[in-house]
Amino acid sequence: MAYEKDPNELGALWVKTGAKGDYMTGTINGQPVVCFRNTKGSDKAPAWRVMKPTPRAAAPEPAPWDGPPPNSDPWA
Repeated sequence: MAYEKDPNELGALWVKTGAKGDYMTGTINGQPVVCFRNTKGSDKAPAWRVMKPTPRAAAPEPAPWDGPPPNSDPWA
C-alpha cells in the first residue's frame, strides 16, 4: 500500500539538538523552515518561532602554502 498524504497535513518537522539547545527543521507548504524555542517573552508569547533558514557563510579559502613541497627534505 502506497503512502497517502493526509489532505490536512501542511508539512513535517524533525527535532534536532544543537549547541544552544533543541530546534526543529522541516517544510511547511513546501517552504523550508527552522523552528527555535522562544526564550524571551511573557506567557502570551509563542513557545516556538518559525523562520526561513538562512545559509551559513562559507569558510574562507586557506592562504596558499609558500613552504617547501610536501615530502621534501628541508636539509637537502
